[in-house]
Amino acid sequence: MGSIPTLDVSLFHSESTADRKQYASALVNSLTKHGFVKLINHGIPEETVMEMFEWSQKFFKIPQVEKDRIAHLAGPTPQRGWSRIGAEKTSTLYGSLAGVNVSLDLLDAREHFDQGAPSDTKFPNKWPSTDTFEAGFQPFMENLFKACEGVSEDILRALELAYALPTGTFVDKCSPNASELRLNHYPPIDIRDLRKGEVNRIWPHFDLGVITLLFQDSIGGLEIGDREHPSEFIPVIRESPYELVLNISETLQRWTNDVLPAGLHQVTMPTTMKHLQEGYVPDRYSVAYFCKAARTASVGPLQPFVAAGSVPNYDDVTALEYHQRRLQSAYRPG
Repeated sequence: MGSIPTLDVSLFHSESTADRKQYASALVNSLTKHGFVKLINHGIPEETVMEMFEWSQKFFKIPQVEKDRIAHLAGPTPQRGWSRIGAEKTSTLYGSLAGVNVSLDLLDAREHFDQGAPSDTKFPNKWPSTDTFEAGFQPFMENLFKACEGVSEDILRALELAYALPTGTFVDKCSPNASELRLNHYPPIDIRDLRKGEVNRIWPHFDLGVITLLFQDSIGGLEIGDREHPSEFIPVIRESPYELVLNISETLQRWTNDVLPAGLHQVTMPTTMKHLQEGYVPDRYSVAYFCKAARTASVGPLQPFVAAGSVPNYDDVTALEYHQRRLQSAYRPG
């Protein structure tokens, strides 16, 4: 399959209709072929990208008692606050969708912090106390959330253009905002543990939302499913610290009735370390924005993607119902 393409988002903001259509077409081509694409000039400033990783490293060093105070309670509700290593079981998330029995003992060696929209009162955010952490964390993260929302809307508008859909076909279904912003931390891990096959940084899975925006550090380990060779994975090598990795998630696959399949991915041993038999894989950090449909929006297939007289591939259910159904398999108490 080779490496995934890198597209320049500034083309979509060109005054030239031809440039906008060229970008939209290239976006669809990559997402159709790979489920993924890299984006540059996406609108999030370089200094913001650098600062998000600085905040992430600081957050995961706060005292354990403070992490526990804002811990996410395992279950099907939207993630808020800190989740311990192994709390989310991506292996069962994929297994339940694929109809495969997966061992509950498979561990994700990752902790994470999740937040929703600042305006979300149904599932409010959990923030560390300013007595134990810097006061600038919350406003920075709320501003980052808003910036990622804008980038996501641009991507969805480009997809609307590519498929000649009425303006707002995708974008309007994401309002009110029910998306989530996540800081991921993968602590150092013994290579021998990774090779045993019971622990991974993240097991193969699909994301639940519409699309996912991902920023990653230089450590590596992100791999995407090779659609030409389904049992194989292709490493995603970071070429710029400011690039954004975009992938299709389950909701967009459902909306498009499988025209845009979700991108399978995992995080494992970096390519540069796969020849090693012992030692430690260093800390890895990433930041993900999960663009999601509004909770009352249907995640059933949209009419333009269902051929006349045919039966849709998916049921008509709200985004909240679908996410709760799926998250029930990803989070187990304990």
